[in-house]
Amino acid sequence: MRRSWPLTDRAVPVVAWRILILLTAVFAEAWNIKNMLQSGEPPTEHFAYFTVQSNLFVIALMAWMLLVPEWRRPRWFDHVRGAITAYIVLTGLVYAVLLAEPDEVWAWSIEFTNAAQHRFIPWMVGLDWLLVPTARRISLGAAAWWMAYPVGYLVAAWLRGGLVDGWFPYPFLDPAVHGGCVGLAWPTGQVLIAFVIGIFVVAGVGRLRYRESRRGAAAVDPPGLADTAP
Repeated sequence: MRRSWPLTDRAVPVVAWRILILLTAVFAEAWNIKNMLQSGEPPTEHFAYFTVQSNLFVIALMAWMLLVPEWRRPRWFDHVRGAITAYIVLTGLVYAVLLAEPDEVWAWSIEFTNAAQHRFIPWMVGLDWLLVPTARRISLGAAAWWMAYPVGYLVAAWLRGGLVDGWFPYPFLDPAVHGGCVGLAWPTGQVLIAFVIGIFVVAGVGRLRYRESRRGAAAVDPPGLADTAP
């Protein structure tokens, strides 16, 4: 009898790893909120950063996986997990490539929240995705819908900056930095291309990591029903 992959959803190392991710993400964002209150940064700006939003998604995801057993999750849950994994991993990559100063990329002198949300949490969540198989096979066609949130974020940021208060969360979204709207094509296009490639890489890894086993049956049926299925 073939031995199943040991890192299942309820394996002790997996649960411990996800608790660590959850605590790190909660502590980092709590620290961020403390700094926000002390500095007077408007909450409407702080929570408008993609970094903050993707880390909040990670908190929700980890809590969901820790509290809700696999067989009680909806069929589309693996796509939610994959999308959030892609968002947080790409948050780290975009920061390292486009946003960080050259001396920040490998430096350890940056503040804890910056390191946690741009370095630690992205690779921790990425490792969770790599090592813990999905309950169902990921459809690459359906994974294309993972781009809906980044595109929606992009449009919302431009509408806010252009029509509401003139504030843009990132330099690559600000027309004034790039000589007008036409100048945004290259920097914004780079980010969109990175997201498209990153999303399909994450989806592809998830598809390859899927293992058809009793775990897959348990994800569809409550405990006890999988054994009686014809």
